[in-house]
Amino acid sequence: MAENKLSLQIITPTRAVLNIQVDNVVLRTLEGDMGVYYDHEPVVTLLGYGVLRYKVGGKLHKVTTMGGFAEITQDRVVVLTDASELEEEIDFERAKAAKERAEGRLGQNDLDISRAQIALHKALVRLDMQKK
Repeated sequence: MAENKLSLQIITPTRAVLNIQVDNVVLRTLEGDMGVYYDHEPVVTLLGYGVLRYKVGGKLHKVTTMGGFAEITQDRVVVLTDASELEEEIDFERAKAAKERAEGRLGQNDLDISRAQIALHKALVRLDMQKK
């Protein structure tokens, strides 16, 4: 283990998204953003839909997380999430179209509203990767 580095693992049911050494991590929890540095107190937290940010060598990187939870120890962050995408994996035009479809479905009374809300939330998280 490199000095003052965290091991960051992001795992979905279908793949291991990341397994790298990082300087720090900012997680989107249900209560808000949580910053994690080396020597953090152990904690398990629920994750919301959002963008997880991490730095390697001072350079900022981003990845989506769609719910799940994170286990944090002194030198490790393990994220188990339903879905996750690296910034370079996101098709922003497709995400924009998905957002528009979901917004259209929310205006209809006969469709499954909760499904449309989830689709909208996922599309907004993906589009949030273009910001910042």
